[in-house]
Amino acid sequence: MSLTNHSIYEYVMDKAPSITKTWFAIKDGEPGSIYSKNSSPAVEKLLKKQHAFTIQTVISAFLEDESIFANNLEVWANEVAKSRVELATPVHEVLEALSITRKAIWNTIEQFILEHKEVSTALVLQWSSKYQSTFDQLTNQFTSMYHAFTKEKIHSQEELIQQLSVPVIPITESIGVLPLIGDIDSLRAKLILETVPVRCKEEGIEHLFIDLSGISSIDTMVLHELMKLTKILSFIGIESTISGLSPDTAQMIAALGIKLGKVSTFSTLKQALSLQGKSLEVAASSINALPFRKA
Repeated sequence: MSLTNHSIYEYVMDKAPSITKTWFAIKDGEPGSIYSKNSSPAVEKLLKKQHAFTIQTVISAFLEDESIFANNLEVWANEVAKSRVELATPVHEVLEALSITRKAIWNTIEQFILEHKEVSTALVLQWSSKYQSTFDQLTNQFTSMYHAFTKEKIHSQEELIQQLSVPVIPITESIGVLPLIGDIDSLRAKLILETVPVRCKEEGIEHLFIDLSGISSIDTMVLHELMKLTKILSFIGIESTISGLSPDTAQMIAALGIKLGKVSTFSTLKQALSLQGKSLEVAASSINALPFRKA
């Protein structure tokens, strides 16, 4: 290992606490940002730990064993990107903070050069090139991981939204309720057809009560999709009951000549469930009290 490169590594690592102190003094994010002067003690502790590792990661590129930097870079990018996505920190704020670190570490390297007059110009240029390349790798790896974690977070949120928009709720071992609320467009209708039968089979539901009282408006598309759903459910041995039909919707069904087949209909969910037995009357009241139910 080159004594000079090892010396600069040790020099910067020795100065790391001072570099971090300088970084904390300079950083000045917007109110609410993790880089603001008023961030919480927990965030301050996290930033100090991560900043120390940032310095270690960058300067390890000067070591002869290249695998050390490669390993540090992978761990650093994963940890920092994940925490920034979890804390909802915009990527431009992170890059601005890294820019301050980039300058602070290089200022320390310059101080090392000034203290060692024997360092040649050629070596200084070599270090400069190495340093710039290292930081480019750092920012590139970070943005790549940040993008990956952001996509993962968005996907998880979309799955949660989908689950909430199609809430199959088991109320006994074999009976479930699908309380639909809001508007149903073609995308949500497709989601209902794809997910409800699967959820019913997973939950062991044999009889599904589909409540429409929370839907703001019902058109012919919605009705046809609901009939498709009841047919699909019947194909896999699940009985369907529809509740919450308004007089206008009932007239539309009659006018369109839509065949309900063996599907029973009721004006309210409580009425539909109560007819299944006394034990479901409490369940009916509980469903009506849920926060997503339409008042």
